[in-house]
Amino acid sequence: MAASADREASGKVVEKICCNAHEERFSGKYVEKIKRLPEKICGMMWNPRRFIHALKVGSSLTLVSLLYLVEPLSKGIGQNAIWAVMTVFVGLRFNAGATLRKGLNRGSGTLLAVSLAFLIEYVTTNSGQVLRAVFIGGAVFLIGATATYIRSFPYIKKNYNYGVVSFLWMFNWITVSSYRDQNVLKIAYKRLSTIAIGCVICLFMALWISPNRSGEDLHNSTVSKLERLERSIEACVNEYFSEVKPAEEGNEPMEDRIYKIYKAVLDSKTRDETLALHASWERRHKRHRCISPWKQYIKLGAVLRHFVYTVVALHGCSRTEKQVSFNMITIVHQ
Repeated sequence: MAASADREASGKVVEKICCNAHEERFSGKYVEKIKRLPEKICGMMWNPRRFIHALKVGSSLTLVSLLYLVEPLSKGIGQNAIWAVMTVFVGLRFNAGATLRKGLNRGSGTLLAVSLAFLIEYVTTNSGQVLRAVFIGGAVFLIGATATYIRSFPYIKKNYNYGVVSFLWMFNWITVSSYRDQNVLKIAYKRLSTIAIGCVICLFMALWISPNRSGEDLHNSTVSKLERLERSIEACVNEYFSEVKPAEEGNEPMEDRIYKIYKAVLDSKTRDETLALHASWERRHKRHRCISPWKQYIKLGAVLRHFVYTVVALHGCSRTEKQVSFNMITIVHQ
């Protein structure tokens, strides 16, 4: 009985010690996280490039708002000034290439729609109401079906989807409205003018005022992937030749530092392709005056992601339960 009581008392003491140690480790971990929280928040909030972009957007919106606020401009443009505001809001992107792509798509689509609508109006001017309605209905059907079919092509959808959408919307609005409203073409001309003003402001802000180049972001992303691969391979080798295995430490795969490193490389495909697409619209950099290397960056990214699978296999081998003896590992390491 005495021995059983001693064992029970010893078990309670050990359990209490373990619980206290766990609580201290748990509390210390979260205290450290709370201490780092202000620094982390400041690091996330303060970004000079984002701050400059925010200033550019605010300045652009202020400039197009002058079309409303200044009376001489407001008399000439009227309520159509809202289209300049919408163009700035939609078209001014963070990167110069994205802004150029968006602005040119919107501008060219709108210009083509207005031109085609003017042509249809000119052709149907001397026609009767019935014939004119039939002609407009046929034109809307033909243009809508053709543009939608062309839009389904992967190359068009990738590069000019926004331009086709702008063209379809503006063309249908002008063509259908002109049947009842004789002043719709004048309104369309004013809208086209305000959209052009918005596009010019967007392009000026994006290309000439502290531009953020997608090509430089793509270059930095590629360099970052190379550095991550270097760290992951080095960590795998150090982990394999260490005396304490991760299985003994009890680390979960999702919390594994090596896993997080190479997962970031695997997840970078979509972002790199988007940056390359925007970089193809930008004016050539001084270093790449003759040859545009953005396609080569995509190929290099694919090679790096393919190499990551080798790192994944190496990492899996280092974490497997069946391992060679520690003496053999020491011999190989030496």
